[in-house]
Amino acid sequence: MSLPAALRRARFPESVLEVLRTLGAAGHRSWVVGGAVRDLLLGRVRDGVDYDLATPATPAQVTALFKRVIPTGIDHGTVTVLTRDKHKVEVTTFRGEGAYLDGRRPASVTFHTDLEADLARRDFTVNAMAFDPLAGELADPFGGQADLAARRIRAVGDAAARFGEDGLRPLRAVRFAAQLGFSLHPATRAAVRGALPVVRKVSQERVGEELGRIAQAPHVDRALALLGTTGLLEVVLPPLASLPPAARRHLGAVAVTLPVAGGAPELRLAALLHLVPAADVEPLLSWLRFPRRVAAEAGALVARHECLRQGPPGDPHEPAAVRRWVSGHGRERASALLALRQAEVQAAPAAQRRQAAAMARRLSVHVAEALASGAPLSTGELSLDGRALMGLLGIPPGPLVGEALRALLDEALDDPGVDTPERLEALARGWWAGRSL
Repeated sequence: MSLPAALRRARFPESVLEVLRTLGAAGHRSWVVGGAVRDLLLGRVRDGVDYDLATPATPAQVTALFKRVIPTGIDHGTVTVLTRDKHKVEVTTFRGEGAYLDGRRPASVTFHTDLEADLARRDFTVNAMAFDPLAGELADPFGGQADLAARRIRAVGDAAARFGEDGLRPLRAVRFAAQLGFSLHPATRAAVRGALPVVRKVSQERVGEELGRIAQAPHVDRALALLGTTGLLEVVLPPLASLPPAARRHLGAVAVTLPVAGGAPELRLAALLHLVPAADVEPLLSWLRFPRRVAAEAGALVARHECLRQGPPGDPHEPAAVRRWVSGHGRERASALLALRQAEVQAAPAAQRRQAAAMARRLSVHVAEALASGAPLSTGELSLDGRALMGLLGIPPGPLVGEALRALLDEALDDPGVDTPERLEALARGWWAGRSL
């Protein structure tokens, strides 16, 4: 079979080729494996991608061949080679695995020299391919190329056995479907439900990591549907499992329209959870070991989002009211709430969409004007800071300073023209005199 054009065109970092050449010269033909090969075939390779290598050389043999080696996972055959150009290349010995006793990791590993046997232990066929860029040869013993062409995720070998070994694999299957826009092979999909007891053994932290990746995937709506139909939703996101299918479809439709800015998942998470009681969102994400900031921000967005299904009140349109709206939420959160509102408008039923879209557009215009106006929207943006205020009023650091700044901001939100040092000083003296009476 001829080599796919994507691999003929592929260019690899010199650090990867250096390691492959050194191993090959010592009689250990080695291969690029896993996600890098899959993404090369899909044309998805990005700058900074990690290239994992698999080799018949033992960790001791790899260590002897290179000057600088880090034993990152040496018990499982993995070391990291530091190349001459100071890049890190992960190298793992071909291995077999013993029984999986905890639903996550094999109790033992054995090293061997059989590439196909090494690929056989991997999760999905699209991840069970290996490429030798020095010889220009692709190893695809389980039909990964065919599954890429068919846009499907299929377990290597018996799906029930693969999922029974590692309870994270069903979630990984959903994540790959969401990231690539693929479907699950029928046998792979059917095996998920039987693996739910094993999924329950996986730590909340690892589940949360997968859910974070799913939330940021281009096809998150597809993932939500798969989580629901396979029973995974009951295990990993119980509050969503109790919602009607139509409500879950709405959540997926809202989430998929939102961008993922800077890799931060909180906006997408808020979209997926905005029909859950707001008070439950932060505890749920904390239980899943999301970072505290992410859990708190997603919870705050859900609490402040006026769901269209609940009939939002009239949006602010007077300039002062808009400034107060932005100030009350903060610049970044106000922008996130607008994005969430606009996404929900796009997912709304046609009969509701026209009026809701007009309201959302008006609010977006007003908020954009407020943000661009230069008017202070927080105490930190006032022309008079806390230090100057303490000197002016003769008060020590403490709650009074914050109270005074908030009073000045309140005046500036009504009339941005007061935001000059002179006028704010006069207002501060008046505030202090009135408070002292």
